[in-house]
Amino acid sequence: MKKKLIPTLALAAIAAVSCGSSASKVSIFWYQYDDAYISTVRAALEADFNTNKVEFASFNGENKADTQTTQITNAISAKDSGILLVNAVNQEGQGETISRQAKEANIPVVFFNREVTDAAVTSTNYPDAAFVGTDPDEAGYMQGKIIAEALQYDDNGTKKVNPHFDRNGDGKINYVMLRGPVGNAEADGRTKYSVDEANRLMKEYLGISTNVMVQLGADTDCDWDQAKAKTAMDNLIGSQGAANIECVIANNDMMAVGAIQSLVANNLNQPNGNQEVLVVGVDAVDAGKNAIDAKQMYGTVQQDGEEMARVLSVMARNKLADKDYLDGLTGYAWDSDTVHKIRIPYGAYTADSK
Repeated sequence: MKKKLIPTLALAAIAAVSCGSSASKVSIFWYQYDDAYISTVRAALEADFNTNKVEFASFNGENKADTQTTQITNAISAKDSGILLVNAVNQEGQGETISRQAKEANIPVVFFNREVTDAAVTSTNYPDAAFVGTDPDEAGYMQGKIIAEALQYDDNGTKKVNPHFDRNGDGKINYVMLRGPVGNAEADGRTKYSVDEANRLMKEYLGISTNVMVQLGADTDCDWDQAKAKTAMDNLIGSQGAANIECVIANNDMMAVGAIQSLVANNLNQPNGNQEVLVVGVDAVDAGKNAIDAKQMYGTVQQDGEEMARVLSVMARNKLADKDYLDGLTGYAWDSDTVHKIRIPYGAYTADSK
C-alpha cells in the first residue's frame, strides 16, 4: 500500500501509513522514540496497524511535555483522529488535561505505559478514557525477588549471604541505586520496592531482623539514560570505591548497561568473567539480555512490549469499529467499575529462567 506523509508542525516527528476515512486514523503520541523499551512497543504496534490496514500517525514527544501537549492539541484540532494513544511525558501533569480535551472533542483516548492518575481515566470523568500498562510497583517487587534469589546461599546447611557477591564477607550487600525521575510512578515503585522486597526475603531466609541491603551514596537520577548512568557509576566508584560496591540496582536495563560499562573499565564484570557485582535492571530489552548472556548482569524484569502493542491495537481497532474497548481481549478486565485501567503482567528474566 502506498505510504503518504501527513503534515504536522515542526516539532512533531511523525510516521504515517495507510489510507482510510478522515475519522479512522489512530494518532499515537510517544514520550520519546529513542527509549529502548518504547522502541520495541512502537515497532510492534506500527507493524500490527500495517497488517490490519489501519491508518495511523506517530508523534515523537522528545521527552518534552510542552512539545507533546502541542502535538495532541493540534491533532484534536485537525478532527481527523478516531482515537488517541498517549504515552505521556509527564504522567501527573498531562493526564487530566489530555483527558478533558479528548472528552470535549468526543475522541476516545488510551494512555499507555506511563501511569496516569485515576482521575484521568475514571468513568465519571470520561468513559472513553482508559489506561494500559503495568503495575508501577510490581517490577520493584520482582527485582527484589531476583536479588534475594541471587543472594541466598546454603553452606552445608548453614544459610548465609552468597559469598560470591558478599565480597567483604560482612553478611551485608552494599548497593547503589540508579533511578528514573522522582515522581515517575514506575521509577518510584522500582526504587523503593526492589530494596524493601530484597530485605524482606533475605530476613525471612536468614531468620534475622536486620537489613541485608546497605545503600552507598544517594539515589542517582539518570533519566533512564545509558550514558548518564555510566557517568553516575563512574562518580559512585570514585566516591565509594569499586571494591565496596557489591550490587547495582537500576530502574531500567539501559541504565544497568551504562553501569556495567563503568564496572568493566574498573576491571569488574568483564564479559564472560566472574560477575563480581550483582546487577539487575528492568525491561528485558536486547541490550539487557545480551549483558545477561555475557554474564555481566544477573537479571532483569521483562516487560512484554509485543503484548502491550497487541492490546493497544485491539483496543484502538475496537473503538474505531464502535465496539467496547475490551471486546475480544480474553483475560483482561478493568481495575474496577470506575477506573478503566488494565495491566500487562511482568516476568523475571535471568540466565536460569530465560
